Amino acid sequence: MSIALADDKPETQQKGTRANFRWRLTDPWDERRLAAFLMTKHRRNDADWTRRASPFYASLGQATVECSIPIADPEAITELETMLTRELLGILTGASHMHEQMEAGDWKGVNPP
Repeated sequence: MSIALADDKPETQQKGTRANFRWRLTDPWDERRLAAFLMTKHRRNDADWTRRASPFYASLGQATVECSIPIADPEAITELETMLTRELLGILTGASHMHEQMEAGDWKGVNPP
Protein backbone atom coordinates (compact mmCIF):
# COMPACT_ATOMS: atom_id res chain seq x y z
CA MET A 1 0.00 0.00 0.00
CA SER A 2 1.61 3.24 -1.11
CA ILE A 3 1.39 6.54 0.71
CA ALA A 4 -0.55 8.84 -1.61
CA LEU A 5 -2.32 12.17 -1.67
CA ALA A 6 -6.08 12.18 -2.04
CA ASP A 7 -5.89 15.60 -3.76
CA ASP A 8 -3.02 17.23 -5.63
CA LYS A 9 -3.98 20.67 -4.36
CA PRO A 10 -3.69 21.54 -0.67
CA GLU A 11 -6.20 23.41 1.43
CA THR A 12 -4.51 26.79 1.89
CA GLN A 13 -5.02 29.54 4.44
CA GLN A 14 -3.11 32.78 4.65
CA LYS A 15 -2.90 34.67 7.92
CA GLY A 16 -0.76 37.79 7.77
CA THR A 17 2.78 36.80 6.91
CA ARG A 18 2.19 33.02 7.25
CA ALA A 19 0.61 30.51 4.94
CA ASN A 20 -0.79 27.19 6.15
CA PHE A 21 -1.14 24.24 3.79
CA ARG A 22 -2.93 20.92 4.38
CA TRP A 23 -2.89 17.93 2.03
CA ARG A 24 -5.29 15.02 2.48
CA LEU A 25 -4.00 11.46 2.20
CA THR A 26 -5.83 8.42 0.89
CA ASP A 27 -5.21 6.57 4.20
CA PRO A 28 -4.41 7.71 7.76
CA TRP A 29 -0.91 7.37 9.18
CA ASP A 30 -0.13 4.12 10.99
CA GLU A 31 3.15 3.53 12.88
CA ARG A 32 5.14 2.13 9.97
CA ARG A 33 3.87 4.56 7.37
CA LEU A 34 4.57 7.51 9.69
CA ALA A 35 8.04 6.17 10.53
CA ALA A 36 8.85 5.86 6.82
CA PHE A 37 7.60 9.43 6.24
CA LEU A 38 9.61 10.85 9.13
CA MET A 39 12.80 9.11 8.02
CA THR A 40 12.37 10.27 4.44
CA LYS A 41 11.33 13.89 5.07
CA HIS A 42 14.56 14.60 6.96
CA ARG A 43 16.78 13.19 4.23
CA ARG A 44 19.14 15.65 2.54
CA ASN A 45 19.83 13.57 -0.57
CA ASP A 46 20.47 9.98 -1.69
CA ALA A 47 23.88 9.79 -0.01
CA ASP A 48 23.37 12.00 3.06
CA TRP A 49 21.00 11.10 5.88
CA THR A 50 22.05 14.02 8.05
CA ARG A 51 18.88 15.46 9.54
CA ARG A 52 17.54 18.53 7.76
CA ALA A 53 14.74 20.88 8.64
CA SER A 54 11.41 20.04 7.05
CA PRO A 55 8.29 22.20 7.03
CA PHE A 56 5.97 19.16 6.79
CA TYR A 57 4.13 17.80 9.82
CA ALA A 58 2.10 14.61 10.19
CA SER A 59 0.64 12.81 13.18
CA LEU A 60 -0.37 9.24 13.91
CA GLY A 61 -3.95 8.35 13.03
CA GLN A 62 -4.53 11.47 10.93
CA ALA A 63 -4.95 11.45 7.14
CA THR A 64 -3.22 14.77 6.52
CA VAL A 65 0.17 16.40 6.04
CA GLU A 66 0.45 20.00 7.13
CA CYS A 67 2.92 22.79 6.52
CA SER A 68 3.11 26.33 7.87
CA ILE A 69 5.68 28.73 6.47
CA PRO A 70 6.34 32.48 6.46
CA ILE A 71 5.60 34.28 3.20
CA ALA A 72 6.96 37.54 1.86
CA ASP A 73 4.43 38.03 -0.93
CA PRO A 74 0.82 36.80 -0.66
CA GLU A 75 0.66 36.66 -4.47
CA ALA A 76 3.25 33.85 -4.42
CA ILE A 77 0.96 31.40 -2.61
CA THR A 78 -0.02 29.54 -5.79
CA GLU A 79 3.65 29.10 -6.69
CA LEU A 80 4.40 27.92 -3.13
CA GLU A 81 1.53 25.39 -3.32
CA THR A 82 3.04 23.93 -6.49
CA MET A 83 6.59 23.83 -5.13
CA LEU A 84 5.59 22.33 -1.78
CA THR A 85 3.30 19.76 -3.41
CA ARG A 86 6.16 18.63 -5.68
CA GLU A 87 8.49 18.31 -2.69
CA LEU A 88 5.87 16.43 -0.69
CA LEU A 89 5.18 14.04 -3.58
CA GLY A 90 8.91 13.23 -3.71
CA ILE A 91 8.97 12.57 0.03
CA LEU A 92 5.88 10.37 -0.19
CA THR A 93 7.41 8.37 -3.07
CA GLY A 94 10.51 7.67 -0.97
CA ALA A 95 8.41 6.91 2.10
CA SER A 96 6.23 4.51 0.10
CA HIS A 97 9.33 2.65 -1.07
CA MET A 98 10.65 2.43 2.49
CA HIS A 99 7.22 1.33 3.78
CA GLU A 100 7.11 -1.49 1.21
CA GLN A 101 10.48 -2.71 2.51
CA MET A 102 9.17 -2.57 6.07
CA GLU A 103 6.12 -4.62 5.13
CA ALA A 104 8.24 -7.20 3.30
CA GLY A 105 10.47 -8.03 6.27
CA ASP A 106 12.08 -6.89 9.48
CA TRP A 107 11.27 -3.18 9.36
CA LYS A 108 13.96 -2.30 11.94
CA GLY A 109 16.57 -3.48 9.47
CA VAL A 110 15.36 -1.40 6.51
CA ASN A 111 18.11 0.47 4.70
CA PRO A 112 17.33 3.98 3.49
CA PRO A 113 16.66 4.14 -0.27
